Amino acid sequence: MREPQRFVTPIALCIAVLTAALSGCAVPRTWQYPPDPPGKLLDLKAAQPVSAKVAVRPLRDLRGEAAQRQGWRVAIPFYPYAVDSYDRPETALATEGVPLIRMNPSVDFARAAADEIRNTGAFSSVSFAEGGGTDGADFVLSGSLRSTGWRRSFTTYMLGPVGTIFWILGAPMGNATNTVAMDLQLARASDPQRALWHFTMQFKDEHLIGVYYGMEESVENYSTAIQETLKPALADLVQMIAERPEVLQNAR
Repeated sequence: MREPQRFVTPIALCIAVLTAALSGCAVPRTWQYPPDPPGKLLDLKAAQPVSAKVAVRPLRDLRGEAAQRQGWRVAIPFYPYAVDSYDRPETALATEGVPLIRMNPSVDFARAAADEIRNTGAFSSVSFAEGGGTDGADFVLSGSLRSTGWRRSFTTYMLGPVGTIFWILGAPMGNATNTVAMDLQLARASDPQRALWHFTMQFKDEHLIGVYYGMEESVENYSTAIQETLKPALADLVQMIAERPEVLQNAR
């Protein structure tokens, strides 16, 4: 006796698309710096290096810990939109239970700053002090990480699972927002609380996401965010060294 032929109904297909999109809508990515593309450090160079050793410490993590995962609510007809958001995006998990973004921001961002400062040639030596020690340095670069917000807003155009038909046709699923806010300061190693130079940085990126676009960007762009965040800070540091070298020379 032949088994009855089974068909996938349109509604079942829509639900499958909705579930797959909301539960695994970004491929896990491991932090890398500099960002690729372009895969290069910033093109900022000091006119003349200061003969001094700088130790870069991990950032103090002042971020919140809020997490919200309510994207599934767009499966409800007439529900306008729903949001997934994380103060700490490295805690967001993919369907297989692994982090969507594999990174340690307080260490990774500080190491990126050390690489970029070393690349400017502003100091004779720049090293990353993973344990927070100064290792005989003349100056210490430290800072605070205040935000790495990650927010994704989804919509099915108030049609519930049926709205995923528009996703398949290329319409946006919603939008993604990434933010970074942090501070850096340079001080004498013997007096790390007294800043000789200080800079506050903020970055925000918003873009549409869909089945065919924007998803990986929302995961990958933290390295780009850090490079864009560091660009004005390093320009200011290099300018300060060129125009007021006595600030550092008199401090040693």
